[in-house]
Amino acid sequence: MIHLYDNQRKRRRHDQRGMALLLCLFVVFIVSSLILNVITTETLQYSVARNVHDYQRAIYLANAGVHHVCAELEADNAWRGTVTDGSYPANNTYSATASDGTDGDVDIVSTGVSGNVTRTVEATVEL
Repeated sequence: MIHLYDNQRKRRRHDQRGMALLLCLFVVFIVSSLILNVITTETLQYSVARNVHDYQRAIYLANAGVHHVCAELEADNAWRGTVTDGSYPANNTYSATASDGTDGDVDIVSTGVSGNVTRTVEATVEL
């Protein structure tokens, strides 16, 4: 009878070891899933932040082109042409063009490039 009891006890311990293995595998799976989710979310957040930065920087560069043309016009009212900063259309550059508009106005079209984002600003200046 003691022998039968020992066999049942050994079988229970063996079953518990199997349960411990399954429990460990389940915990590893859950933790791995959570870590993968966090990494994916952080990567997405980084991409969004980079895109917003490029979007804002492109408009600032385009505005800088308008200001550059205005400085040229202030120095010489008859000036018409194109100004660039850097080797446009490379990253972090702008190009702005001044042309004659209606009623003696000057039309300015400026394009800023940052990363993969290009933004354009149009302005009209009265002389």
